[in-house]
Amino acid sequence: MPSPLLSLLFLPVLAAADPCAGIDRTLADADKTALAPLIGRQLELRGVNVRESLRSGDWRVFLIGARDADDSFVFYSGDPASQRYVDAIGVFALPEGEAAIRRWLTESFAAMPKDLAGCVAHDAAKAAKP
Repeated sequence: MPSPLLSLLFLPVLAAADPCAGIDRTLADADKTALAPLIGRQLELRGVNVRESLRSGDWRVFLIGARDADDSFVFYSGDPASQRYVDAIGVFALPEGEAAIRRWLTESFAAMPKDLAGCVAHDAAKAAKP
């Protein structure tokens, strides 16, 4: 039988293994449907669908798909309904590799929570793989 104390020692290791631990990924289908045209108007894209939402503090990052466009990450430092996006970048335009993406995010968006940057880098690296 494993020691409870030994199990507690591995909890930080397990948490560190998931760069998205603590990131809010919840977004109701109704909210995805409502956000899609709003993001589409801001980016001047048609046929936008919100595939994923990542949130930490006031920051939100959406992975979107759109007709005739590469999948993209769209960055907001607040509520998308009341402010314009900070930046958007296609998945294939990101630097190669999780560490390089994390570095680019932290340099480009100094105010973005570090945990969110790590999660986006992790997801972006996975999305960029063929």
